[in-house]
Order: sequence, then C-alpha cells, then structure tokens
Amino acid sequence: MNDAFRIHVSLESTIDGGSLLRFRCRFGQSLSRVWQALTVDEQLSAWFPCRVRLEERAGGRIEFLFPGEEPVQGEVLEFESESRLAFTWDEEVLRWQLHPDAEGCRLMMTNTLQDPQTSARVAAGWHSCFEQLAAMLAGEDAEPVPQTPVPELVELYERTLD
Repeated sequence: MNDAFRIHVSLESTIDGGSLLRFRCRFGQSLSRVWQALTVDEQLSAWFPCRVRLEERAGGRIEFLFPGEEPVQGEVLEFESESRLAFTWDEEVLRWQLHPDAEGCRLMMTNTLQDPQTSARVAAGWHSCFEQLAAMLAGEDAEPVPQTPVPELVELYERTLD
C-alpha cells in the first residue's frame, strides 16, 4: 500500500442532534490528481462501492448503479473544481473537501448518517473504499471494493467509534 496514505475516522454529533462520520485522509498525489479520482466517472467508479455517473455542477444529478438493481439518483449540492464536492445519496449527504499540502493533498469527507447505529459498518465500508482509492492513485492493483464491509474493520470501528 502507498506509504503516503493515512486515514483517520471520527464519529461526531451535528448541531441538530444528528450524527456524521468524518474521514481525514492524506494522499501522496497532487490535489488535481485526487480531484480527478473524485469526479471522473470511470475513476470514481473504480474505487466507489458501485458505478457512478456524475454531472459536474451544483444542481446536477449523480446516479449510483449497483449490479442487478435500478439506478439510484442523488443531487449534486456543491461543485467547486479541485476544492469541494457534496451530493446526496439516499437520505445521507456526502461532502468532500480537498486541501493541498507539501507532499500531496488532504481529503476530508463527511457522511451524515441516517442511522447512527450503523456507524461502524459505514466506517468500515468507506475505509475499504479509501484503501482502494489510495491503491488506484499509486498505480497499484487492488481488490475490488467489497459489497459488504470487511468484518475485521467493522469490529475495529465498533471498538474505536463512540
């Protein structure tokens, strides 16, 4: 795995009493390269848990395509090139922010949770996605993102998220 990749996950409360997962990742690649991986359909689909089609504009549509299922539609809430992306996925909102740093870039992603009881499973799923993203960015071959979270990661996040 890419030595420049690091991830930190926390479970936080929102002002209105909801819950969100906050992911902080560091990648050794440029901000521009990571932005492409977040917004170019083929690249996004390579590390996301399903195929994705994204209209690159606020107010646009995002479509999630799981094998054998009807497409799920979401709305692009924010789109600021090489900086910020937010969209809905079911009843959740995913927000992505990129920041350059001296050795690559930092990514912060927040996932509002429909059900806080699922936080460990959601964190484990995203952990696998971010590992796949890091491998893709580093030009490494990696296993496809599992359709169900890895049990060891679920157990890890059950112990570490409170």
